Order: sequence, then C-alpha cells, then structure tokens
Amino acid sequence: MKIYILAITFISLSFATCLGQMPKAEYGPVFDNIGPTFEVGNVDILLDSTTTLKTIFDIDYKSKDSLSTNRLISSLHRYLNMHVKSGVKEENISLAFVLHGASTQDALSDDAYMQRFGVKNPNTNLIKTLAAHGVDMYICGQSASFRGFAKSELSPEIKLSLSAMTVLTIYQSKGYSMIKF
Repeated sequence: MKIYILAITFISLSFATCLGQMPKAEYGPVFDNIGPTFEVGNVDILLDSTTTLKTIFDIDYKSKDSLSTNRLISSLHRYLNMHVKSGVKEENISLAFVLHGASTQDALSDDAYMQRFGVKNPNTNLIKTLAAHGVDMYICGQSASFRGFAKSELSPEIKLSLSAMTVLTIYQSKGYSMIKF
C-alpha cells in the first residue's frame, strides 16, 4: 500500500511540475484577446517582411454547443497573430474562409441566431474582428439553402456564394492555398 501511495504521489508531483513548465500562450500583435500563439524557436523555414501569404480556410466544423465559438474561425486570428509576430507584414497576408455544412449557422446574424437557438451568435465578435482586417468571408449557398437560411438572416460581413466548392475553386485559381482541418 505504501508503494502504491508513493507511486501516486510521484506521478502527481511529476504532472504538476510538467504543468508548471508548459509554455504560455501569447496574444497579439494583431488581436489582443483572440488567436493565442506560442513562441517557436530555431525554426527551419524562415519568414520575413517580404513573404506573401494567400490562404483560404475551408470550414465545416461546428461545436455541438450553440453557446461556443467556432474554433476554426478563431484559427484565422491565430494565423494573423502568428505570422505578423514572425515578421510577415499584415498587408502581405490575404485571408478568406468559407463556411459550409454544420458550420453555416455560425454565419447567422445575432437576431437570426437568437430566433433559432435562443442566444446571440457567439461568433459575431470573431467575424467582426476578421472583417475589420480585410478577411473575405463566405457561406456556401447550397448548405444555407439546405438548412433554410435566407441571405437576409446572415451577418452583414458574410457573403453568400453559390457553393463552397465554387469559392474554393475561385480562390485557389487566384493563388490561395487551402487549409482544411
């Protein structure tokens, strides 16, 4: 029994020590309270102020909880923070995303979200802050129609497209790289 207690104590202390050594997430320089990043030293692929990044995010994830933000939308905040912190000029970064499938509800205005789910859209701040930094945001028209969402119900920052496939094809033909989690 003593050995068992000693083993549990050792494991607990080791775990607590590891937690104390975990790196701390940092915010900024673009967004002060969204998009945390970690310092990574000695990287093998370098970025500088002349690097140009053109990226479109393909988002079809939705949290099961209608009160939670979509972590993939906030990934664009992290993307901007991380790359600007690493030396890329913000004006050299072009970002877009398209919501489709289950994530289409994240494109709803606060009023429409409230009518459907009883709360304001938890993603409104994420969408507004990205719009303020020039991010292009779309919803798949096929998914929106399937779910019964009218264009008038969308957040004003979200543009209606024919389909996610259309948006992804057009942006990739313009040299954007696609990120799909």
